[in-house]
Amino acid sequence: MRPVVRSILAVIVSMLVAFVMIALVQMIGMRLYPPPAGMNPADPESIKAAMAQIPLAALLFVLLSYTAGSVAGGWVAARFAPHRGMTHAMIVAALLFGAGLMNLATIPHPTWFAIASSLIYWVGAWSGAAAGSPPSTRPA
Repeated sequence: MRPVVRSILAVIVSMLVAFVMIALVQMIGMRLYPPPAGMNPADPESIKAAMAQIPLAALLFVLLSYTAGSVAGGWVAARFAPHRGMTHAMIVAALLFGAGLMNLATIPHPTWFAIASSLIYWVGAWSGAAAGSPPSTRPA
């Protein structure tokens, strides 16, 4: 397989892995901390009102999902990229960061959450890539 094609596939598969991991962890979080009664996910005002009632632990669970997704995505990118695994992982981090910014722009979040989530994508993908890189290319 050509290196360019393999690079593109590594990023696409990494993003799919990241999104699946985020969804799975968030499903667990929603079981533990269900959304407030009466929240309508299709109504922005309903979501805004619900965000004011969501407990801290539920928000921390969302951050855990972002961490799990970015670590898994970074690991897969570094493991399956034909070369420059860390670069591929940072591309995954940038894409996750962009998706996170769209989420933050759409749904109001506390400032601390916005800062933490924005950093998590980069640190998580870097950590996953460091663990997923072949031993001879791991960062020191």
